[in-house]
Amino acid sequence: MDYKEPTEAPTLLKYIWSYRSQQMKGIGLTLLRAIVIAPLPFLFRIVIDEHVKSANLMGILSIALLFSGLLVLHYCFAIYAARYFAISVGRMMVELRGRIFHKLQVLSFGYLDDQQTGRLISKYAFDTQRIEQVTYPVLRQLLPEALVSVCIITLLTLFNWQLMIALALIIPVYAIAKIVFYGKLIKTETENRVAREGMTSQASELISAIRLIRGFGQEQTAREAMNASSEEFARSRAELSSFNALFGAFSYVSTQLLSLLIVAGGAIYVIQGTITFGTLVAFLVALPVVLSPIQLFISFSQQYFQGRESYRSVKELIDSQYVEEWQGSVQLNELKGSIKFENVTFAYEEGHLPAVNNINLEIEAGQHVAFVGPSGSGKSTLANMVLGLYKPTKGTIKIDDVPQSSLDMRWFRRNSAIVMQESVLLSGSLKDNIRFARPNATDKEIDEVAKKANVEEFIHKLPEGYMTSAGEAGVHLSGGQRQRISIARAILRNPRVLILDEATSALDYESEHLVQEALERLSEGRTVITIAHRLSTVKKADTIVVLKEGSVVETGTFEKLSQGNSYFSEMLEASA
Repeated sequence: MDYKEPTEAPTLLKYIWSYRSQQMKGIGLTLLRAIVIAPLPFLFRIVIDEHVKSANLMGILSIALLFSGLLVLHYCFAIYAARYFAISVGRMMVELRGRIFHKLQVLSFGYLDDQQTGRLISKYAFDTQRIEQVTYPVLRQLLPEALVSVCIITLLTLFNWQLMIALALIIPVYAIAKIVFYGKLIKTETENRVAREGMTSQASELISAIRLIRGFGQEQTAREAMNASSEEFARSRAELSSFNALFGAFSYVSTQLLSLLIVAGGAIYVIQGTITFGTLVAFLVALPVVLSPIQLFISFSQQYFQGRESYRSVKELIDSQYVEEWQGSVQLNELKGSIKFENVTFAYEEGHLPAVNNINLEIEAGQHVAFVGPSGSGKSTLANMVLGLYKPTKGTIKIDDVPQSSLDMRWFRRNSAIVMQESVLLSGSLKDNIRFARPNATDKEIDEVAKKANVEEFIHKLPEGYMTSAGEAGVHLSGGQRQRISIARAILRNPRVLILDEATSALDYESEHLVQEALERLSEGRTVITIAHRLSTVKKADTIVVLKEGSVVETGTFEKLSQGNSYFSEMLEASA
């Protein structure tokens, strides 16, 4: 499904109504269901008042057959209505999740850097689930019950308006009492939810830190912390269970008392001859159906408020204005790969010190340039700005003499590649991870790039070869193996601009040698920007750019900068 650029999201009820095409079919069937089931209580009236007194067995049998036929129709309409509602809600959730994911793909990295990954995942998975949990039951249960109740109330009023008025006076008192009681139940449920979330969070943190706990011999401390949160949840759960039992007893007693009042009032009318005994029975049979929407409304009120809060959370993301500001559309016939920084300044937040300040630098097409400097000097920031992940606060970056503001940056990224220090692998097979760079690549092409990236050195030793699962985040592979998969992926992209972000800094000597060899093959004939922590890895760079506190302090070759009284030579001496 193609998703359009997200626009401002409507309110929850308006959003639900926007999918009314399928819902109207469901509502139509629900109305037919209400019309079919509404007369059922009054069949009891006919049986008691007309057939029981006269001992008309055939009449009773005919009513029983009619009753059965109406029930069958009722359930047929209910099943098809539920199907239409399910289709409507399903499409709504697919589209809503699509809008969330699409928005995440266009949000600026400045915004994403400030967000916790867990919160974003919660919006996509948990919040949309809660919206679904409130939407489908309202359409599937509350709406049909309300329509049936309205039809029955109409018929009850026609048969005896005096008894219906008495019922209309009693029901609001019943509803208010249940709402007050339910409000206290919601508070108890909220406390239980907070306790459950605290226990889950504690468990997640301690399980993730299991190596650290064992390494420091703190198993007892961890058990005590876990037991404390478990006991708090158990206490909260017991309180909720007690309150649920109390609420259930209250619901049962109040319903029986209401029925008793109807029986007493109806009995008086029967004695006075105002209504027949059959009419009173019809009222009693209809009473649970009349009360059902009230009970469901009270029950769904909590879910609705939870769903509305979840939708507000999702809407906040969809409506966010922190999107990438690149609006250019220029796609070059051939990307050569020259890069020019002209007075470029960038700060991650307004009013803060710039991460890079007044950078003027030119990288020729096919040149290998290394960015070196201490942590926080602006190396990775500059590389990310080349890819357009951050937009300069001041100044201009040009690609092949075209300003980034005019260039189609998504097109540029499709012709670029990055190999990071921490390789990002997906949980599919190794072949799928390589093919991610170009989904239509053939198996032969994958074999070729695997050889160039030194992947074949280990992949044929694996039981399932290329079809071996990488595991979540690539946990089934060593650091060097993951890095070589990333390099194979980059080679398959055949980029004109390549960024190597400390691609070997976390590897041992043997892995670094194999990865460095693969990187040299990958770098041939391309514009390469290397961000280096180990200064020994930049000896072959055409130019080294030395950064300090966001500014360029030196440029030159390795031989030139390593001699004399330069800042680079001081760094080189310190690293030795």
